[in-house]
Amino acid sequence: MVWGKWQRPELDVRVAVEPLGPVAAGSPVGVRVRATAGEPVTLESTEVELRRTVRYGYRQGNLYGGMHTAWQEDTITVDRIREETAAHLGTGEDLSREAVLTVPEGEPGSAEGILIQIRWAIRVRITCADHRDTVAEHTLEVQHSAREAAADAGSPLEENTRGWATMTFQSLSSRTLVPGRPLTGTLRMAARKPVPARGVRFELVLEEHVDHGPGAGADPARSPANDDKHVETVVADRIEDCASLEAGGTVEIPFSVPVPEALPAASLRRPPLRIRWVLRAVLDLPLRPDPTVTLPLHAPSTTALNRSAASEGRQR
Repeated sequence: MVWGKWQRPELDVRVAVEPLGPVAAGSPVGVRVRATAGEPVTLESTEVELRRTVRYGYRQGNLYGGMHTAWQEDTITVDRIREETAAHLGTGEDLSREAVLTVPEGEPGSAEGILIQIRWAIRVRITCADHRDTVAEHTLEVQHSAREAAADAGSPLEENTRGWATMTFQSLSSRTLVPGRPLTGTLRMAARKPVPARGVRFELVLEEHVDHGPGAGADPARSPANDDKHVETVVADRIEDCASLEAGGTVEIPFSVPVPEALPAASLRRPPLRIRWVLRAVLDLPLRPDPTVTLPLHAPSTTALNRSAASEGRQR
């Protein structure tokens, strides 16, 4: 067990969470609180909360027609336990409390994208007579099964080959993304006309999409227009050689794209938020738009947050 420490002159608070690693949605979270008095103090109550914060960006217009990225952040208390303490501590005396909170089924997991962030924390508030409340937060990593996004693994190939060639993935190791396990396979390309190829770039891409901002309502006429926002991040890539092809020529290019041990987010479908992983092959052509093929993947879980973060917090 790793203890996080928060200290005020009158009270030294330590918080520990079990399990140490990621917590699956639907599972309990054990919390231990230990308070040590730095001076005589009377404790009135102890409150332990499980909180979820969702932060996302969206487009917002102004009176002059310009657009910028605005941010919305919502924090809710998912579970709470409050206990009337009514205890007096002398200097150096300790008080220990334990609580069990539950991450409900169906809740989104932790995510650290550029556009979408979902963060979980345990917050402990100790109320003292004649002193400010002592508040401590302990970060928590939550994993969810991403079942609502499992259909991504069955979505069809998306082609934008611009008439140059037919491109398909073959012998792909898996359409389920597993942290630390590379994606391997073969790209088969059949030229429809002479292709002056210089190479093929294989990319593992994280797509984040926000459908609309918080001002959207049931009536489109009274809702902001064009406030959706889309961001793509290339998480890993590999470049393979590819010679020029004559019309009718075919080539098979093997590839292996590394998958990081820690993914920033799992697949997510939770309106208005969408997180999708894709494998993309980009045919590099000189002085021309590059043909691409994109294959959606399913990332059911992730180790998005640094595990050492469970021992960190902040004092208020």
